[in-house]
Amino acid sequence: MGKSIYYILVAATILLGLILSQKKESRKTYIVITAILHALVSGLRYQFLTGDLIRYNTLFQEYRYLGWFSEDVFQEGRNFGFQWLMKAVCHITDGNYQFFLFLIAVIIEVIVAILIYKYSPIPWLSYTMWNCLGFYVFGFSAVKQSLAMAILMLSYICIIEKKPKLFVLFTAIASIIHLPALAFFPAYLISKLRLNFKTIIGYVVSAITIFALREPIVTALQDAYYEDKDFAADTFLGTRFIMMLLMLVVGALMRGFQGKHFSSLFMLIGVAAIFQMFCGYDNVFTRLADYYFQFVILYIPMLFVDFEEVTYPFRMEPKIVFDTSMTKMLIVFLVAFGIWFYSTSAMVPPSVAIDDYTNYRFFWEVAPTQ
Repeated sequence: MGKSIYYILVAATILLGLILSQKKESRKTYIVITAILHALVSGLRYQFLTGDLIRYNTLFQEYRYLGWFSEDVFQEGRNFGFQWLMKAVCHITDGNYQFFLFLIAVIIEVIVAILIYKYSPIPWLSYTMWNCLGFYVFGFSAVKQSLAMAILMLSYICIIEKKPKLFVLFTAIASIIHLPALAFFPAYLISKLRLNFKTIIGYVVSAITIFALREPIVTALQDAYYEDKDFAADTFLGTRFIMMLLMLVVGALMRGFQGKHFSSLFMLIGVAAIFQMFCGYDNVFTRLADYYFQFVILYIPMLFVDFEEVTYPFRMEPKIVFDTSMTKMLIVFLVAFGIWFYSTSAMVPPSVAIDDYTNYRFFWEVAPTQ
C-alpha cells in the first residue's frame, strides 16, 4: 500500500464528515466509523514496519520469561507500566505481538473518539487535524508515547469535568507508561488560568525568560534524565514553533479572551510552544510539546464554534453553521494547509530506511519470514 493508505484515510475522514450530518446520531455514526477505520489501519499494519517495532517485539518476547520486578522489566520503575502491559499481553496471547499492536491501536482510537465526541464541535475537522499534524502516524512507531498521549486525553477530560483526583490518576498512569508524561501534571492548574491581557503578558515574559535560559535548562534535563543523549547547541526554533505561535495569535484575534474552555486549550497550546522552543537541541523536546499540542484537535474547531453553549456530550448544532463564505474559505484554507503540512512533514520518509513507516504494509502482505 505504501503511504497511499494514509492519504486514503485523510480523504475518507473529510468526505465522510461532509456526507454525514455532524449532529446527534449521525455525528455519533461518523465518529464510530472513523475510529474503526483508524484502528484497523493502525492495528493491522505489519508488525515490523519500523525499527522501534522490531525492538519492542524483542522485548515483548523476552518479558515472557522474566519476573515482573526483574531489572529488565521493572527497570527501577521507569516506564514499568508499559513493560508490564507487554508482559501481560504476551502471557495471555502466547507471544502474539500482532495482537498487542492491534490492542494498543484500539485503546488509542477509542480514547480519541471519546474526546472528539464529547468536546469537539466539528468532529471531521478534529480528525483531519489529528491526521494532518502527524499525531496519528506518530503512533505507528512510537507506540509507548502514543499510548501515554491517549491516556492524557482522559486527563484533559478530568480537567474539563473538574475531577482533580482522576486527573492525577490518569496522568500517573500515563507517566508509568512513558515517564516524560510527568510534564503534563501542571496542566490542571495551567488550564485554570483565566485568559486575559495580564495572563498574555505573563506568558510572553515567561517564554522570553525560558528562551534566554535554554542552555542551563537543557543541561539540567540532560543530567537528570537524558544522560545518554548529546544535545546539540542550537538556537533554531523551527517552523513548527512558528505554526504554534500563529495558532495562538489567530486564536486570540478570533475568540478574544472569552470562554473558559477555549482559554484552557489556549494555555495548553501555549505550553506546547514553550517546549517547542527547545526543538533545535533534540526532537525529544518536540515529543514533550506533543503532550500539550495534541489538544489542537479541539482548539482548531473551537475557533469556529462558540463552545461555551455546547452541552456534554455534544447534542446541539454548532452556533456557526457553514453558511457564510468567509467561514467556508477559512475552513478550506485550514484543511489545505493541513494536507500540505502532512505531505511535507508527516509523510516524508525518515533518513533511516528501517524506520520508514511511509512504506505501509498490512501484516498479511508480508511473508512470515520477513
